[in-house]
Amino acid sequence: HSIPKFKKPKNYFISVCLIPQKIKSFSSTGYKGTFGEAHFRNRRGILELAGAIRCTTGRSPFAYLRYGCYCGLGGRGWPKDRVDWCCFNHDCCYGKAEQAGCHPKIESYHWECEDNAAVCESLEDKCQKMACECDREAAKCFSKAPYHTKHLLWPDFMCGEIQPL
Repeated sequence: HSIPKFKKPKNYFISVCLIPQKIKSFSSTGYKGTFGEAHFRNRRGILELAGAIRCTTGRSPFAYLRYGCYCGLGGRGWPKDRVDWCCFNHDCCYGKAEQAGCHPKIESYHWECEDNAAVCESLEDKCQKMACECDREAAKCFSKAPYHTKHLLWPDFMCGEIQPL
């Protein structure tokens, strides 16, 4: 077994991996389909993440708004569980998109919900593809991770200063 390395945060880490997620509301403009297959067209930016979460997990995106140390606004400390790691990785993914000159938190893109999975294969724009991939992977990660209500509304002061790099 290897022991994870603990290091104090560096400016690079903060710029790449501590990108706040904002899910203030969830709305969609359209639904059609049969059981297990729904099609959503969402309006802007972070709403795509909210829709992908709803599509893939069946949960309200609000279930992830203030979960652990990384789901929701900001992030610090060591992720509390697999769900929190999903949020940490999503923050890092958005950070990489921002380094590539994209704006994933406000990037709107077309996607569909098919068989409980977010699908956005027809995208040609680089930034839309990156944002969609980040959101799709986060939603898929959430669907596989056990959800622990004890980490909902987790207080920031319990997250600590030690962070993964």
